[in-house]
Amino acid sequence: MSPLGSYVEWQLAQASTPRSVLVELVRHAVGARIDRLDRIVEGYSNEVYRVRCVDNQDVVVRILRFDDVTTPARSAGEARAIETARAVGVPVPEILLLETVQMDGSEFPVMVQRTVPGRPLGDVVDRLSMRQRHGVLVEIGGLIARMNAVAVHDGPDWPTVMGTELARRYEDGDKILAAGFTVPEFDRMLDLVDGYVRAFPCEQWVLCHGDLSPKHIFVTGDGTDGATVRVSGIIDFGDWLPGAPVHDLAVLRVRDPRLDLPPLLAGYAAPTDETYRRRLDLHTLIIALGSLAIGVTEGDRACIERIGHLIRTLITERLS
Repeated sequence: MSPLGSYVEWQLAQASTPRSVLVELVRHAVGARIDRLDRIVEGYSNEVYRVRCVDNQDVVVRILRFDDVTTPARSAGEARAIETARAVGVPVPEILLLETVQMDGSEFPVMVQRTVPGRPLGDVVDRLSMRQRHGVLVEIGGLIARMNAVAVHDGPDWPTVMGTELARRYEDGDKILAAGFTVPEFDRMLDLVDGYVRAFPCEQWVLCHGDLSPKHIFVTGDGTDGATVRVSGIIDFGDWLPGAPVHDLAVLRVRDPRLDLPPLLAGYAAPTDETYRRRLDLHTLIIALGSLAIGVTEGDRACIERIGHLIRTLITERLS
C-alpha cells in the first residue's frame, strides 16, 4: 500500500517500466510495433498502459508491481478467474500474453489483454434514460449471477475469513469516528456485523470479481442515440476471490450508490424475501466500513461523504 495521501499520486511517483520493455512485450503478444502508449494511473496494484499498435490493434499491458504479493501465481490466478468467467458467458478481455519481466533486480508478472470495446459505465450512467439504465443494470445483475454460479472450493472457511474482517473493522475504529460517526454508532455497526457473521454463514464460496465498480464495467454506448445500452466487457479481476454470493452485489452497491438496486436484483434473480435483503444489507455494511476507512486514510472527501451517507442509510433505515 502507498505512503498516504492519494494512491494515484504515489503510483505516479514510482519508476515506470522502460519503453523498450513494453515494446518487446507488445511485439511478443501481437507481433506489432507500438504507435501510441498511454499510462492509466488507476491500476492500483498494476502499472497499466493502453497501447495502440501501428496495425490499429488496441491492447492493455498490466504489470503487477504495486502490491504486497506480486507473484506469477497471483497473476495466473487472475487469468484463471477471467477464463472461468468467460466460460459461463461473461464478456471479459482476451488474454494475449501471460509472462514475467525482470526489472530492477526483481521479477514481475505481466498480462497483456485485448482492449474491450465501449466505455466505462461510470462515464455514461448519468446520461442514460430510465429505460436504458434499467436495462443495463438488469444485464449486469445477470452477469454477476453467472459468475456467482461457479462454486470455488479453495480458501479458508467462513469463520476464519469473517474473523479477520471483524478484526480489521475493530482496528478501523478511529477512522470511522474521524468520518463523523459517534462511538455508540460505531458500536452498533460492530454489533450488526458480529451478528451477521453468526446468523448468515456461507456454506459454499463462489467466484467473485471482488472489485466490481462502474469503472470496471464497459458498455456499448453513452445513451445519446436512444439505443439499448449493453455490457461489452468486465475488466480487472485482480481482486477476484472465493466469496459469498452477495459479495459482488454489495461491492458494486458501495462503489456507486447511484446504481439502482431493484434492477440489479431482478437480473440476478435474487430471492425477494426480507432475509436475503438483510444478508445483502449486512454484507454491504462490512464492505462500506472498509471503504470508508480507506477514504479517511487517503483524505478522499467525496468518498467519505458518499459512503458515510450509505452507511447511515443502512443503519437507520434498513438495519434499524
